[in-house]
Amino acid sequence: MHYADQVRKDEKRNSNTGFEDSINPLTMRIFAKILPLLVGVFLIALLSLNFVFKVRKGLTEIAVFSDSQRFVLRPPAIEASMENDEERDSLSIAKKMFRLYDEVETFVLFIGYPRSQHSLIGAILDAHPEVVIPHEYDLLKNLYRFESRRAANKNIQKYMLFNELRQTSETQALFGIRANRNNSLLGQREYTYNVPGQWQGGFDKKIKVIGDKKGGTTSMLLANPKNMESLEKIGQIVQIPMKFIHVTRNPFDNIATIMLRRKSSREKVRADGAEKVNETNALNSSINFYFRMAFANQRIKERYGDAVLDIPGHEMVLRPAETLHKLCDHLRVTCSDDFIKKCSSILYGSPSVTRNLVVWTKEQKARVTKMMETVSFLKDYSFDKYPE
Repeated sequence: MHYADQVRKDEKRNSNTGFEDSINPLTMRIFAKILPLLVGVFLIALLSLNFVFKVRKGLTEIAVFSDSQRFVLRPPAIEASMENDEERDSLSIAKKMFRLYDEVETFVLFIGYPRSQHSLIGAILDAHPEVVIPHEYDLLKNLYRFESRRAANKNIQKYMLFNELRQTSETQALFGIRANRNNSLLGQREYTYNVPGQWQGGFDKKIKVIGDKKGGTTSMLLANPKNMESLEKIGQIVQIPMKFIHVTRNPFDNIATIMLRRKSSREKVRADGAEKVNETNALNSSINFYFRMAFANQRIKERYGDAVLDIPGHEMVLRPAETLHKLCDHLRVTCSDDFIKKCSSILYGSPSVTRNLVVWTKEQKARVTKMMETVSFLKDYSFDKYPE
């Protein structure tokens, strides 16, 4: 056969070679082993997607949506509060949760100043069986989340807010914000706000009072008169009476503590024999900062009257029973002897006096004293008067 004919014959035979001949034997063996694995992974993924779809479908009934976030209404707390098994079967989880929040009678906000015992008082109230107050939720900052048109049209703003506050309190109690120092998932804490045997993170049968503890920040935001309308918006959302807890402290101590923390000098001056911090400009700035909040709180008192309760922070430590009765009466909840006893058990020490840790000029003392005289709830304080 002619050489050229032989070449054409060979090319034709090569072009008709099967797929098996184009892959070497090692590749074929590897592919044969991997193929079942790939098929298995595909089937598992398919089953997983089917399971997720069913779970999401099951949660649809108990989920509330806003424009920015989904709030899943968790059943344990409300289930624990329902005593009638027949009633529990006849209502959906969402309906039970809505009914729980419909029974809330009072919405409470803290106002005040940094380092004034807000955290302590908020934690103690959160321990009450009918009160839910999470630690520093900061409602004014998060208010926009409950103003969506969709939520307003469905009239679910209140439920979204109350559910978020309750879940925040529950999470904080579980993971250490108010946990016992020896039982915190976040490690050791210098001071515990846990009240043993009480209801932090939960409630007993019903919630009568719910709110937010973010005193200093709330007052600082309200120092701008334009932000006062935010309180009106909150009132429109919660649709129940609003009350305020205004925690005060001797202004000289408050101002000194603010300045020391700004200068990161708080721990340094605690040492025996430590020199006083002499920072005239920083102290002037802290004076101005403090009174912006004080004047804002004065405006709130003028607008809301008896809905605002003034509580000197040192009174909680020095006279806990009397102070707890005032707080419970203000919020219209019971104040049992057991509640007072267990809350009092976490209180120790004496009110901190920091005014003597900084250097005050005569002009600064006189200016603070004069400004205090213009604010009704500060008139009883002075530089030389100490908590007794």
